Amino acid sequence: MADDAAAHPRMTTSPEPAALSHGEQVILAALRLWAGLRLSGEAPQPCVRRLMGQQVSDRAGAIFVALMEALERQTRRPLQIACGACAGYGEDEQRLIVACGVARVDMRTARALLAPLVSQPEPVAIFARALNMVLAHEGLALPARLGSGHLTPCGRPAGATLH
Repeated sequence: MADDAAAHPRMTTSPEPAALSHGEQVILAALRLWAGLRLSGEAPQPCVRRLMGQQVSDRAGAIFVALMEALERQTRRPLQIACGACAGYGEDEQRLIVACGVARVDMRTARALLAPLVSQPEPVAIFARALNMVLAHEGLALPARLGSGHLTPCGRPAGATLH
């Protein structure tokens, strides 16, 4: 939701969004739709909720909207979200997606991932965990990526990824 390139560092993206699980891809699409609608001056809630409802369930849509509203109320800076046509994904997108996945097994790590983005990560982490649980109930369980952040020679994250 950053549109002032001079005030913020250039966004870097990871080249492998195809390595995301289906649930993570749905979250990424919803994040990008939310950001695009915000930038165009439209209220993102109805459209994003509808997208999540079609892709997952109405419950997932409601929780995703609650997560984004909690996040927006306390962001430390504008989030760097890529457009829907971008092949990679940026650090803020990664933080949000991984926090949703890891929240199921380690809330402390989820809060730590969210801390650079929000002033109080606990409420956002709680919604991230709830979203994870609803996605799992709908057959789209998110992996809990607990790796070191280093990439293997094939470009995938090194370390444990729990499914």
